[in-house]
Parts: sequence; structure tokens; C-alpha cells
Amino acid sequence: MRRTFTDDQFDEWEAYVTGGQPGGSLAARVMFVCVSTPTRTPRFVKHPSDDPAEAEHELVHLDEVGLMDLFESSEPIP
Repeated sequence: MRRTFTDDQFDEWEAYVTGGQPGGSLAARVMFVCVSTPTRTPRFVKHPSDDPAEAEHELVHLDEVGLMDLFESSEPIP
């Protein structure tokens, strides 16, 4: 499941969940990719559960404010 939203700079972003096995080093991350300005650095936030299914469920059910809060807590991909 992917969600799109617009940030306060009027850029359109896509959010989706990636991850391997729960508890793994790369498990359950919510990724943010700017689709309107591809030169903007993608961002991510690690989901506290480490479980991709739980992260996906939360992403689907977040309201707009919650989605923006999650985005604002994200960090650039190094």
C-alpha cells in the first residue's frame, strides 16, 4: 500500500513500507519518496514494532496529521 500526500512546500510525496523479517537490521521502515521533485532526498523512519505488517497497517490507518507527524520525524537516507 502506498499513500501520497503534500508537504508544506507543496511537494508531493509517496509513503510506503519496506522491510525484511521482524527484528532484522532493516525491518519495517516507512519510506518517503518525493514524486514531484525527484531531486529531493528520500527519507525514512524505522517503525518501532520492527514488523512490516504492523507498519503497513498503521500507515494505511493514519490520518493526515499522523502521516505528517511521521514524515516530520523521518530522516534523510544517507
